[in-house]
Amino acid sequence: MKAAKPAPLAIHGWTVFAHPLFMTQVEALVAQVEALKKKDPTGYIKKNATKRLAAIARLAFDVIPQDPTRAEYRQGGTLGDDRKHWFRAKFFQQYRLFFRYHAAAKLIVYAWVNDDDTKRAARLKLGQTEGSANLRSHGSK
Repeated sequence: MKAAKPAPLAIHGWTVFAHPLFMTQVEALVAQVEALKKKDPTGYIKKNATKRLAAIARLAFDVIPQDPTRAEYRQGGTLGDDRKHWFRAKFFQQYRLFFRYHAAAKLIVYAWVNDDDTKRAARLKLGQTEGSANLRSHGSK
């Protein structure tokens, strides 16, 4: 007998999905935080990785699903006119969580969150985000 597929996650009336790129990043961050906790059970809470993971969880599972249509998530022409359907939530100045949504179907898909290797300040020098390059290379416009 096949195991039943888990039901999609519903938050604030929106069905939420995560792209494999996003999941890989979050899983790596969880592993990093677990290692920090093992090394320093009290001080790990103050580490950047721990704070980033908490911020991502709060954005993905509470803030964005409250209203993914907020104007503050719009990028304008940052990724080019043909990619205005990508949205991003900013946190800690240099980090971005990229997502798409479909209002009629009430769906949100989290696609990418930049990390220490793809911070915004470094991206400005390159002229594009590694995240957008990764999304394009995976066939997402």
